[in-house]
Amino acid sequence: MQINSNNILSQSLINLQEVDTPPTLRYIYTLRAESSRKTMEYTLNGFAKVLNISHHKLIPWEKLTDYHIAMVLNQLEENGIKDTRLNTYLTAIKRSATFANGMGRLPTDVLFRITQIQPRKGRSVSKARPLKSFEMSELFITNGPTLRDKRNNAMFALLVGCGLRCTELMTLSITAFEYKDNQDWIRFYGKGHVERRVPVNADTLRFVKEWELVREQLNITSDTLFVKMRRGDTFIDEPIQARSSVYRVVQNRCLQLGSKFMISPHDLRRTTATILYHAGVRISVIQDILGHADSKTTQRYIQKDDNLLIDAIKKVSLPSSEVPLAQS
Repeated sequence: MQINSNNILSQSLINLQEVDTPPTLRYIYTLRAESSRKTMEYTLNGFAKVLNISHHKLIPWEKLTDYHIAMVLNQLEENGIKDTRLNTYLTAIKRSATFANGMGRLPTDVLFRITQIQPRKGRSVSKARPLKSFEMSELFITNGPTLRDKRNNAMFALLVGCGLRCTELMTLSITAFEYKDNQDWIRFYGKGHVERRVPVNADTLRFVKEWELVREQLNITSDTLFVKMRRGDTFIDEPIQARSSVYRVVQNRCLQLGSKFMISPHDLRRTTATILYHAGVRISVIQDILGHADSKTTQRYIQKDDNLLIDAIKKVSLPSSEVPLAQS
């Protein structure tokens, strides 16, 4: 029996045309990073919830106007959503609205007015923080570390020593390391599937090498540098698949050190940025190391030195408040 491949292709294209994919899903599918897709799906479901709709796929774009979008943003703000998060909502709505327009579900004049809604420019003092020098020392277990400690030490070292994101750490290949021009490097694909190449210093490499020796002793075959663990230092020869797993590694170490020592994995990236900035490294170089598309993002990661602020404010002199004595 002869199979007509052209007919099969034509039939598959017809089936694709019959699928009415919602505008929100069409937008989400354009995002390359799985973490970004999850974030935007959660965001668009939050948008739908304010509209009293059960799921973002059911949003009636034909009935929406810029007025509705503005009212949703105001409601989210009243619900305590901060400006940075509101801008994420606005981005997701605008991009989805563009797809809705392309599908004929949103008039062009309405799309234009939606795109004219300006992002929020306010900013609050971030609760996130870089580590202090003594906290950096306490984070690593160097006195009789267990196998679990050696894995975690290597994770901490790459998070703060190279400024990796959680996803970049989880997916880092065992072959990502290279030695070139008398310098160790790691090469990997970061956010947005953009290739990054970051130098590795001797301190960071030492912790990584200790973990690599453990991998060799246990005959771990996973392509990723880091693998899962069960309780009792039992390794599972599988990649770490959830960012929450990295978060738990950091949080468990914090709990060992006391309630005041509470940080997130992303705080270690902020530590990288802050250390480099106060060492005199240019913002553009820090931006390259962290893999930021915009230098403004890098600047938000840097904690300014409070002592510099204090010294600066002391230089502000005001008129004396003493009342002059009356002349006789």
